[in-house]
Amino acid sequence: MKILGLDLQESLGSVVAQTYNLPGKTIPKGTFLNSEIIGFFKEGGIQNIICAVPDNNDIHEDEAANIISNAIDRSHIYVESASTGRVNFKSRSLCLVRYNRALIKEVNLVDESIAFSIVEHNQLLAKNDLIATLKIIPFFAQKKYVDQVISILAKNELFKTHSLNKKEVSLIQTSFEWQKKSMFKATSTVTRNRLEALDCSLNEEKLIRHDYKVLCSEIRSSIESGIDILLISGASAITDRSDYIPKAILSEGGEIIQYGLAVDPGNLLLIGKVDNITVIGMPGCARSPKLNGFDWVLQLLMADIPINREELADMGAGGLLMEIASRPLPRALAKSVSKREKKVMGVILAAGNSTRMGKDNKLLSNIDDAPLIRNTAIEMLKSDLDTCSVVLGYQSDKVADVIKDLNINLILNPLWKEGQASSLRVAINSLDSTYSDLLIMLGDLPGIKSSHINSIIEEHLLTDNRKSKITIPSFKGQKGNPVIWGRSFFHDLSNLEGDVGGKVLFGQHPAAINLIEMDDPSVVTDTDTPKDFENFLANRS
Repeated sequence: MKILGLDLQESLGSVVAQTYNLPGKTIPKGTFLNSEIIGFFKEGGIQNIICAVPDNNDIHEDEAANIISNAIDRSHIYVESASTGRVNFKSRSLCLVRYNRALIKEVNLVDESIAFSIVEHNQLLAKNDLIATLKIIPFFAQKKYVDQVISILAKNELFKTHSLNKKEVSLIQTSFEWQKKSMFKATSTVTRNRLEALDCSLNEEKLIRHDYKVLCSEIRSSIESGIDILLISGASAITDRSDYIPKAILSEGGEIIQYGLAVDPGNLLLIGKVDNITVIGMPGCARSPKLNGFDWVLQLLMADIPINREELADMGAGGLLMEIASRPLPRALAKSVSKREKKVMGVILAAGNSTRMGKDNKLLSNIDDAPLIRNTAIEMLKSDLDTCSVVLGYQSDKVADVIKDLNINLILNPLWKEGQASSLRVAINSLDSTYSDLLIMLGDLPGIKSSHINSIIEEHLLTDNRKSKITIPSFKGQKGNPVIWGRSFFHDLSNLEGDVGGKVLFGQHPAAINLIEMDDPSVVTDTDTPKDFENFLANRS
């Protein structure tokens, strides 16, 4: 193909290479020049036209696009007619699209004149959604390149859609007595909505106590009912293969295909089989409607795609789903948080065993005839927080007993012995997408009042780009607690390990620090030792 300036007579049969705005008529680029079109140019006083002139063996863009698209299997898709060298491929039904990335690359390496674009591998598509686009970029493509693409397509399917099929699905949730029933109702609702989005429904659900023998019995009962998929949401996260859910699967003659998933959130997912029925140990993030690895596994199952370790491992490419503060997603940077998302959740970290207090659990030590943890929880509930949770671990039953009557969410951290980072991870996993910010309160700050908390919340909410800010109270230059973290840092917090808290991130994000000076030392006064506790009581009397 050549771009040439031709007089009107020479241009007949060529293609207009640029748009011409004539009096009363626009001639768009790509228009074939026939006698009628040339007449418009004469009327407009145009004597010379910039044209695209084909070489020998060139094929017009629309013809080339149609030839290639006709070589693609159309069993479960429909194809629009080529226009301006573009053909769109769309889905006929709810489906997943899958392909070999190397084959897509091979097509696009044939020549720069031919471009094929497709959605993500394993993308879920609704009926009439765009799957892929083929574009012939110049006005003409050489026949040899079109033929080369056809030969590649003859080797293998360029892409394939997999329709989703209805499955019989049951849900078992296990619970501790002190956990609020509202959490399990919410999990049920989220799971039902998740399945309905896949054109499926929840066949049966059970709420049982978190007991190994009871769980084994209910797994066997569910399997014998003739279901296709059994979902199990544990009262606490699955810690390893020796935990209740995997042990119960094995005890019923089943197998564990894999524990752990290379998708975040969703790492703590377990998938196994009992009597050829798929059993999924749901990760904690599955209680949230936000996209996570559980969604991807469900979609594959509904599409009858065999689940094996290789398939699961492949999810890691593109499996980091959360925004990272130090490397935010471009779209996320441009997207402002809507008003309904401007919610602040408070979390009290109360899972540690307070070794420096000796044999006593400091959270159960009394202040004004009430345990420290209860006083802290009450102050949190009196504040402007939208909701509040407590992460439990050491002596969880005793701590839960003194606050169970309060309107506060109780979250169990089964890995509390690993240190504070594990409690942060559990707290982050409990959040859904409606929360834009997280206030983290240590359980051993007896002087913190709702007024302190409200001052910190107010300061944080007034900060520009607060999702990427860390609001910290201070007293005479010393950083204290509680701290509010914008959503951009949730991923960094959940990736901490060991007995460390969020303060280790302060030095990594100095520009994000929003320091608020307080006139009360309570924000820096904790009670790690019996002496600390005595000093606090003495100074307040």
